[in-house]
Amino acid sequence: NPLSPRQPQRDRGQYLCTARNSFGSDRVVITLAVQTEPPKIHPPTSREVAVYLGRDVHLHCLTSGLPNPEVSWSLPDGTVINNALQSDDSGVRNRRFVIFDNGTLLLQQMGKKDEGDYTCHAKNKLGRDERKVKVTVTPDAPKISPESHLLATARLGESAKFVCQATGEPRPRILWISPGHHIISVSSDRYQVMENGVLVVKRVTLADEGKYTCIARNPIGEDVKNFQMEVETQEPSINGITGRSTSRVLAVSYQTTQLDCKAEANPEPRVSWITSYGQQLPAPYAGGRFQVHPNGSLELRGVRKTDEGRYACVAKNTRGEATFWVELEVASIAEKPSFAVPNIEMVPIKQDSREIVLECPARGKPHPEFAWILPNRTMLPPGRALHRFVHHLGNGTLRISHPVANDKGVYRCVAKNVAGQAEKRYTLEAGRKPVIRGITYGHSLSLPCSVDDWQQASISWTLPNGRLLDKPQHTGRLSFFANGTLQLKEVATFDKGTYVCKASNTFGSHTLSYPVTVMVFPPRITKAPASVTRIHRGSPVTLGCLASGVPKPEISWTLPGRTTLVPHSRFTVQGGIHMMEDGSLVIQNPMLTNSGIYKCNAKNALGTDFKSTYLQVI
Repeated sequence: NPLSPRQPQRDRGQYLCTARNSFGSDRVVITLAVQTEPPKIHPPTSREVAVYLGRDVHLHCLTSGLPNPEVSWSLPDGTVINNALQSDDSGVRNRRFVIFDNGTLLLQQMGKKDEGDYTCHAKNKLGRDERKVKVTVTPDAPKISPESHLLATARLGESAKFVCQATGEPRPRILWISPGHHIISVSSDRYQVMENGVLVVKRVTLADEGKYTCIARNPIGEDVKNFQMEVETQEPSINGITGRSTSRVLAVSYQTTQLDCKAEANPEPRVSWITSYGQQLPAPYAGGRFQVHPNGSLELRGVRKTDEGRYACVAKNTRGEATFWVELEVASIAEKPSFAVPNIEMVPIKQDSREIVLECPARGKPHPEFAWILPNRTMLPPGRALHRFVHHLGNGTLRISHPVANDKGVYRCVAKNVAGQAEKRYTLEAGRKPVIRGITYGHSLSLPCSVDDWQQASISWTLPNGRLLDKPQHTGRLSFFANGTLQLKEVATFDKGTYVCKASNTFGSHTLSYPVTVMVFPPRITKAPASVTRIHRGSPVTLGCLASGVPKPEISWTLPGRTTLVPHSRFTVQGGIHMMEDGSLVIQNPMLTNSGIYKCNAKNALGTDFKSTYLQVI
C-alpha cells in the first residue's frame, strides 16, 4: 500500500516498508527528501518601459519558487496592490490597475502622474525577491481612425458630412482642406466644422465636388486622411425649383434691373435667356443694354417701357431641363410712398360702436403694398384676418369690428414699394368729449367774449403764459377789442394753451375757457413736372415746383450728380443751372450731359415730400 505524507517538511526521513506472508517476509528502506526553493523573479527584457500618454501598458513579473510565491506590486506613490486589492491610487475599485495570475500588472490610461518606479514583490516561506521597472509616459502623435468613411455622395442642395476622429496626446487639432486647397474656416458660410472633427457641407453645389483633406495635428506630429465628395447626377433646377416656375419683377424706367437665374444640376447645365423680343442670349453674354453674367443672371441697363414682357431662363443638361419665366413690368420713375397729412391721427373708441375703419391712403410709384402692425406688434398682411381685425386686400383698409376699450393703442400702416417705405399711425383711445379749439399755424385766431350791455360787466383775459389783459389794447400780434374779442395774428406753435375770459360786475363773475391747439401740416408738392421731360439741346427750360404745408415748406432741387440747390444759390456747370425765388429750376443752355433725374424736395419741421422727373435732352 502507498504511503502519502501529509506534511512533507516534517515527514522527511527514512521509511521501512515490510511485506509478510506464510512463506516469509521482505523489507525495503525508502528515504523521503523534500525539495524547497526561495522565490526568484526572472529579469524582464527591459527595466525601463515607455508608454504613450493615455495608452495601456503591461509590466511582466515572471517568478519561480517552492512553494509558489505570492506576487504583489508597489506603485510609485508607495501603494501596494495584489490580487485582493486592484484599484487606483484613490482606493476606488475601478480596476485601473490589474494583476493577472501570472504576476503581470496592467496599467490603464496612463497619465503623467503615473510615471515612476513600479516594483514587483515575490514572497514564499523561504524568502522574498523584488525587481523594479521604471515607467515613463510620453506624448502620442495623432492617429486618424481607420473606420472613417472616405467617400460621401450627395444631391445638389442637400448637406453632406465627413467624420474625422483622431486620437493623440496632447489632443490633436483638426484642420480641413477644401477641394480648392484652402483651409476651411470654422466661421464659414458654406461649411460647418464641429469640435469632434466632423465637417458638414451645408448646401452642396458642383463646386463642392472633389477631395477634402483632414489633418490631425499636435506638437508631436500629424496624421492626414483624404475624403472624396461626389455629387449625384441630377436634372437642372432654377432657384431651387425643377421643371417650370414663374415670377413677377417690377423695374423702374431708366434704371438697371437684374433677373436672377441660379441654375444647378449635375452635369453642369447650359444656361440661356430668351428675351421678350424673342432673342436668345447664352451665358455669358454681353451686348448693348443686355448682359448675361456667368452665374446666369440677366442684367438690363436703362430699362424702357418697351422692355416689358415675358423672359425665359432655360437650363439644360443630359438629365433634362428647367425653365424659369419672368414677367417684367416697367414703372415710370419710382416715388417713395407718402401719406396725405396728417400722418398721425387720434381716433376715439366710441361706446357701442359697430366698427372702426382705419384707412391707409398712401401714394407712390409704383403703387405700394400695405401691411398693418397692431399694438401687440402682430403683423397683418393684406387679405388676412385676426379675430375682429380684418386687413382688406388691395386698398390697405383695416376694419375693427365691435371695438372695445382694450383695443386702444397705436396701429401702424406700413406702405412699401421699390423706392422705399412710409408709415401712417393711428392712436386709438377711449372717446372723450371734445374741448379743444384748433387753429392752423400762421392763421389768425379770434376768441369772442361778449356780455349784454345791461350787465355793465368788465372783461379781462388771462393768456396761457399767465399774462393778464384787463383792458382793450393792441400789442404786437395780440389785439383785445372793446367788444371783448381777443384776436391773435399769425399763430405759432408756442401760442397753444388755455385762454380764459372773465366777465365781472358788482354781483359776481363768470369765466369762459378756450383750450387752443395749433395745427401744423407736413409738406405736399402740388405742382411738379411730368415724370419724363424731353427738351431740345440749347433750348432754355424751367422746371416748376410748388408745395403746400404749415409751416411753409422750403424748396430745394437735387441734380443728377446728387448736388442739391437751394434758392439764391448758383451751381456753375455746362448749361448754367440755378433756382428761382418761387422754387423753379432754370437750365439756361441744356446740353446732353444735363440728362438725368431731377428731384424737387419740399421740407418743413414736420416732414418732407419730393417729386422726380427724368430730363431727356435730345
